[in-house]
Amino acid sequence: MIRLLILLFFISSPALAVSDINNATKVALEFNTWYLQQIEKDVYPLLGSRSPEMSEYVTAETLGKLHKAVNSDDEFYDADFFTRSQDIGADWPKNVTVVSSDLDPVCLNVYVAYGKDMSHTVIDCMVKEKGKWKIQSVAQQAIVPNENLK
Repeated sequence: MIRLLILLFFISSPALAVSDINNATKVALEFNTWYLQQIEKDVYPLLGSRSPEMSEYVTAETLGKLHKAVNSDDEFYDADFFTRSQDIGADWPKNVTVVSSDLDPVCLNVYVAYGKDMSHTVIDCMVKEKGKWKIQSVAQQAIVPNENLK
């Protein structure tokens, strides 16, 4: 009986891990789609009143820092925190794709591409907060042209 339980544990563990990663990528996809659609409507979720959707997708610590930065003259960002760009492409809000993910000791990195050509990619560092996957930070993934393709 104990052997059977141990066997079931080892069989189910990878499936649970894959399911959990899929949940994180789903959250990243939902957030980026929602966020770009807000920007497309000239709604900026970090400005003005606090958006309840933001707290569903972004960690409390990160949101606190972002609200402090937005309301401070001392902080300056030359690009949007979540898109890592100054402008958004016309086709970005309708073309958001998770292209890959990887796990490191700090977070689950979800690579999200914007546009039909997927020319702009960000990396959402996803962590669990109170049992829910949320964005802790965002980095831009630079696309490096492959010289061998020319």
